[in-house]
Amino acid sequence: MRELGDPATELRLDDLRQSGWTVVGPAKEADGLTWVRLAKRFVGVEEAGRVAAELSGPDGPFREFTVTRTRTFAKTTTRFTGLMDLSNGLAGLSDAALQQALGDATLPVDLPGLQQRFGDALDQTVRVQVTANLPGRSQSWDARLGGQVRLTLESEAWNLRPVLAALAALAFAALALAIVVTRR
Repeated sequence: MRELGDPATELRLDDLRQSGWTVVGPAKEADGLTWVRLAKRFVGVEEAGRVAAELSGPDGPFREFTVTRTRTFAKTTTRFTGLMDLSNGLAGLSDAALQQALGDATLPVDLPGLQQRFGDALDQTVRVQVTANLPGRSQSWDARLGGQVRLTLESEAWNLRPVLAALAALAFAALALAIVVTRR
């Protein structure tokens, strides 16, 4: 950040805002790190992969994001899967303008060289986090430069309307049977 300057002016996030993303930060937080938080709501499970692709592109760090929903009579199961791939180091989080500002044609996964240049343990300093919020469950995953993290989260919810309707129908049938038996 010393070489790039103020992230509030150097990071170009207007295109994300115009595409409906909520952008919070960059802001230095209690953990001492400067965070940029991005979120975008979507309707329908089929939109999850498309929303992730808006942020990441086909070769970016967020891949194979899917949300599936299966229903039975009594329960609905929602499942999120994906891959957070930071194996390309800073290049996976970068674009041409950032690489030019740093003065590198490419930014390899050469963490020792980058650590020597920037005086930081970049694999400990640069961190990417993905949080999935499903009905009734939430989970966050952290990935460090040079690594990959497979993401999986599943939640189940009772389908109360059909279950309650079935119980009401059963209670009505039992009451009707009791009336018929008592009248005979």
